[in-house]
Amino acid sequence: MVSLHGGSVGLKFDPMGGGQFKQLVAQMIEAEKLPIKSLESRKGIEQARLKLFQDFKGKVGSLSKSVEDIGSISKLREFKVDLGDGKDLVDVTIDKEKAMAGTYEVQVDQLAARSSMISRGFKDPEEPNLGMGFVVFQKADGSNFELFVDEKESSLRNIATKINKTEGAPVQASVIKDIYDADKPWKLIVTAKQDGEPREVTFPEFYFMDGNEDFWIDDKKGAQNAFIKLDGFSVDLESNDTANFLEGINLHLKQSRPDKPFMIKVSEDHQKVGDKIKGVVDQINGVLEFINKQNAVDKDTDTKATFAGDTSLQTMEYRLRNLLHEGFPYWPNPEDDKPQLVWMHELGVTLGRNGLLSYNDTKFNKAMEENFDRTAEAITGEYGFAAQLKQVLQSFNDPATGMMSTREKGLRARIKSIDDNIANKERAVEQKAQAITDRFSRLQGTLANLQRQQASIGAMGGGGGGGGMISQLLGG
Repeated sequence: MVSLHGGSVGLKFDPMGGGQFKQLVAQMIEAEKLPIKSLESRKGIEQARLKLFQDFKGKVGSLSKSVEDIGSISKLREFKVDLGDGKDLVDVTIDKEKAMAGTYEVQVDQLAARSSMISRGFKDPEEPNLGMGFVVFQKADGSNFELFVDEKESSLRNIATKINKTEGAPVQASVIKDIYDADKPWKLIVTAKQDGEPREVTFPEFYFMDGNEDFWIDDKKGAQNAFIKLDGFSVDLESNDTANFLEGINLHLKQSRPDKPFMIKVSEDHQKVGDKIKGVVDQINGVLEFINKQNAVDKDTDTKATFAGDTSLQTMEYRLRNLLHEGFPYWPNPEDDKPQLVWMHELGVTLGRNGLLSYNDTKFNKAMEENFDRTAEAITGEYGFAAQLKQVLQSFNDPATGMMSTREKGLRARIKSIDDNIANKERAVEQKAQAITDRFSRLQGTLANLQRQQASIGAMGGGGGGGGMISQLLGG
């Protein structure tokens, strides 16, 4: 019988001998395993190449994403906002695909307010002493929203919780302690969830029966719109949060300051745009450095585990570097068929002697300030740097025919083929091991019989010279 443990073969023979048989069988099995070890070595190499290629694929993917961020003028451009004296009064966010640079005078005369109410005071907010009833809210569209309260829920705390947990309720509630009246300090405050008159909530009617205490509204406030001045003109806003207050400019009012205007200045943020270009340059360098490393071969390099001399990588390297030698068109006059050519070195992107790109932030910012349209079109135009770079990458990234996909599939297919070969050879080795073991077991049995016959002959006094040979074969 054969058992395989950790690559060695254990054989169970008759305890009367057979040590040399065991060694011989083990040696024969190890010899049969040599092709498997060779396949496992090849598999390790292919797995290393796959991991290396996936690293390269990640670098190309990061580059593709960076290119998308500069693929159109709306994606490329960035804005910054200077609020001056108004930074404590308003917040401004920008939709850069819609906004335009400009300066605006703003004055906040009144904030928008929400409908709200406060109840009379109660001694204990946990005591269910209001009885059974309904809370009815009238929404801005005229429809009613009703909430049923049973006797066990009729404490201030339970009513507030019930209001807050009810889906679709137009108000929110809280219980507060007002120590002005020490005997009955607990009050219920109900506030509309949105500000402005268009979202006003008519305050709820509270109908309770059979309670130990009465409930009534002590005070209430109506909703109001915000009032501002924009470039000297009065404007009503329905909320403190106004999307597209100006085209692409969202305004949030924080506090009012009548009769004290301030300036909102929206301008191009050339530094952020430059950071995007630098990001693309860094990603291109990451790809080029990978390719350079693969081609850096010396006498100690194991080229089997790298992509040295790979023509696809060399093609990508050539096409990326070649972009730095091309001019990108800019049409100062759309009706003119002859564009100006803009070179990347004019925008601060140059190709060094080491084969990598460098980025000059001062030069790029100067180009942006001198002529934003010219710079932007050279980068984002139909035939601009981003479009051409994207086209280069698409030819490699195509999921059906691109090098990235076909190369990865090829590496995985080779690894699978090796795995299949290993599995087949392991099965063959197991079968061979069993056959050899069976053969030697039968031989051992034959020799054991001979040994017994020899012993019988010896006992009868007819010994010969064959016993020594048998003993040697049995390892004795």
